[in-house]
Parts: sequence; structure tokens; C-alpha cells
Amino acid sequence: MQQIAEPGQAFSVLSEIDLTRSLSEDLRRSLVEHCRFIECSAKHRIKLTELHPDRLFLLDGHIARLENGVIERLQAFRGLSEPIDLIGETLAPDACLVTETPCLFLRIPATALESIIPTRMEVSDIELDPAESEFLTELYHLINQNKLVLPARPEVALKIQEMTSDPETGIDALTEIIQRDPTIAGALLHATNSPLFRAAKEIKTIREAVLRLGFRNTRMLAVNLALRQAFRAKSETTRQVMEEVWNDSVLCSAHSYVIAEICRRLDRERALLAGLIAGVGAVPIIQFIENRAPDKGLPMIRSLIGKLANITGVLVINYWGLGDDLVNVAEHYGDWGYHAAEPDYTSIALIARWSALREEGREVPDASTMPAFKLLGLTPPPPGEPIPELVGNERQLNQLKSMFSL
Repeated sequence: MQQIAEPGQAFSVLSEIDLTRSLSEDLRRSLVEHCRFIECSAKHRIKLTELHPDRLFLLDGHIARLENGVIERLQAFRGLSEPIDLIGETLAPDACLVTETPCLFLRIPATALESIIPTRMEVSDIELDPAESEFLTELYHLINQNKLVLPARPEVALKIQEMTSDPETGIDALTEIIQRDPTIAGALLHATNSPLFRAAKEIKTIREAVLRLGFRNTRMLAVNLALRQAFRAKSETTRQVMEEVWNDSVLCSAHSYVIAEICRRLDRERALLAGLIAGVGAVPIIQFIENRAPDKGLPMIRSLIGKLANITGVLVINYWGLGDDLVNVAEHYGDWGYHAAEPDYTSIALIARWSALREEGREVPDASTMPAFKLLGLTPPPPGEPIPELVGNERQLNQLKSMFSL
């Protein structure tokens, strides 16, 4: 048995495997360096329990696999058939295989997978209402098996975010990216001609829109419009919940932007993105409900979101490849006791959500119990009062909220 590393080929194989094909290109590339191809001659015996919990995939050749006293013959043809998962997540003590021809395998270390794919949990870790147990269990199993359908990557939003760190980016480059998506381009023109931005004459081209809005406003609005496409629902009930989730995201993003600007510790446009995607974990849950149980009422849907949105949010942000800092935002969204070692976007998003909820008269925890205030150098306000540092920034907040709600 010989182990060899072939990074280029490993990347291609990872895109064919159910376990990893939904990962972003960046995440698959980071996984490649840990993968190893294994070449075996015929009549070679491999005890699978010695490899577990690593994952082993048959890429080419014929094998006989033994487990629980049952022999199964499997064959794969490189480039013509999908890789076969030989280990999975559970394994009997006698599990082993014998190669019947020369074979090629791919081994993926469990430690590498765990650093990329969110840690699995058992349904028993979540407190369930008896009435929702069966439904929640099915959804949770899809998450654990990496089979939950996730929203498509917002490519335009991600490209625009990349441009924010490039000082050489100009109007022409921004215009070109926006024009790649007719839906976003049309929405941007509509927004530019709205009462909030309306000029003396009608704006008819994306370039004119960028000049009218300004570079910063165009970036923020285009990111908002691109992400808005992920928050879509079909039925009346799911549309209502999705609209609630999106409105919360808009408020959180506006407050995140202003808080980052006040603190001057982190990038304000990255903070805006953090606010917009903090609650994105609700999206695949709502879409799952539409496909499997469209008759579910609002209380059930909201309950499922409350119990699973953090987990599905981590899946979405990992899939989109937005970075560990924003994965952390989704994972701890609503965790008022979250405590980081240094200022981060999670702390900003939490305070932003607190501020937005308080502004709407909704229930919020005592600000003095939230470590994020001290971490960011903000003054915890007394119950019922706004954050002192935000007083005087109402005009900017209202302008952002108006712009994002177009």
C-alpha cells in the first residue's frame, strides 16, 4: 500500500464526493493538502476500523467489503463513476476490505474534515416539543448527513466585498461586476430612481447609477440586493417569516455598520455584511419547510428557526466561503453572553441586533450582562435606553435602513 499526494487530482475528486462537493472552492482547496491517494495491489487486505474515523473512498478498482459477516462487492471506474464511501460515520468491529484488482483510494483525515465541516450534534442535544419532534429530527438528520439544500452563493455580493479591500478598484470595475447579474442591475437602477436618490433626470445605465449613488453607497446597496435574492419564499406563511428574517437582517446590518464606524476597530463594510448574514441560517430551514411541510404554522416555523438557525447558518457561511470570522457570527447569533478575546464581528452583530430589537420595542437582555459592550468600548445603557454612543447617529441609521429597504 502506497500513499501519494496529488493536489490537483484531489481537488477534482473532492468536487465529486457528496460529503465535500457542496463546500466552496476555497474550503476544498484547504482540504486538498491533507488528502492522500492510496494505491494498492490485488489481494491486499485493509482493516477499516484502523482507519476510522478518517474517510476512505474507492476511486478505481474492484473490492470485496466485509461488515457484520456480510460480503459486498464494489467497483469504481476513475472518471466514469462517482467515488464510493467505504467507511461512513458508523462502522462494525469486523469491517474490512480485500482488493480484487489493483485499486486507487482517497483518504481524508477526520481532523481535517472537522475543521471545515461543522461538528455534528445529536438531536437529543436540543430540547424538543413533542409536536415538532418528528419534523425537527428529519431536518436535523439532513444537516448531519450534509444533504440539506443550501442557498446559492451570492457571487455578485462576494465579488463586490473583495473589491472593498482593493484601493485600485474603480467605477468601471464595479459597473462590470454589477452588470453580470441582470436582476441586481435592474434592482439597482430602480433604487437609484427611487425618491431617496432620484436625480433631475432618469438614470438609465449602471455607470450613471454608480456616479449618482457614489462608490460607497453603490457597494453597500449592491451587496444588499445580491443577498436579498437568497431570502425568497413561495407560500404566504413562509414569505411572512422570510420577510421577518430579512427585515431583522436589514436592521442588524445598518446598526452593525454604524457601530463599526463608531468603534473604529473593524472594517465597517465587513460589519455590514456580518449583520446581513447573521440570521441567514433561517433560509434553508424555511425552504425545507416549503418542500416538506408547507402547512406548518408560524409558531412551528419560528420555533424551528430558533432551535436550528445557528447550526444551518454555519453550514451556509461555510458553503459560501465567507471566512471563519463570519462563520462565528452565524454560530453565535443571539448568544447574548458571547465573550471574545478581542473585538470581532460577532460582538458587533450582537450589539447591533440588541440595538435594533430595543428600537422596535422588542424584548432584549440587560445590556450590562453582555460582554460585547465592554469588549468594544461601548457604554451599556440602562433598561429602556439607547446605546449612548449611537445617540446623534439617528440620521445615518435611518438613511441606511431606508436604502436597504428599497
